Amino acid sequence: MPNFDSTWARQETQSVTGKLQDVLKPQGALKPRIQTAVNQLQVQISKMDSMLGKLQERDAQLFQRVVTAMQQHDTSTSKVLSNELAEIRKVTKILSNARIALEQIELRLSTCSDLGDTVVAMIPTMGLMKNLKTSLGKVMPGAEQEIGQMAEMLGGFMTESFSGDAAFGI
Repeated sequence: MPNFDSTWARQETQSVTGKLQDVLKPQGALKPRIQTAVNQLQVQISKMDSMLGKLQERDAQLFQRVVTAMQQHDTSTSKVLSNELAEIRKVTKILSNARIALEQIELRLSTCSDLGDTVVAMIPTMGLMKNLKTSLGKVMPGAEQEIGQMAEMLGGFMTESFSGDAAFGI
């Protein structure tokens, strides 16, 4: 069994040309990739939910067996079962924390996707405001300044949205 370690968790290695192609070739649109990642996360979360359900069932069974062993004054069996119950509860806690982390990642990606949709909707608005600013500047000089401030505010919003730290703590 010396090769069990290498066959159990074999990692796919990519060739040098494959890595080079990944760098040179564009990945495609960001929104579909984010949606794919969200879908994959949802699948993993549902798998974790089923694993947690099975662990909770096993927890209830073992707990009942511990209670029965204690009632029958079988201390050795109750100790063994109690230790196993403690291990199952540790694994359940780890899986629960991992599930919560995956949910947070899913929510963050969904928020990024929604923000991207918002920015895409706002881009035409900025162009319209610039055109409106020049058109109204001839008729109403005071409105030109106000529209300029609004366009600057929208531009600032878009800049802050994708600045990294200010956006989502990424």
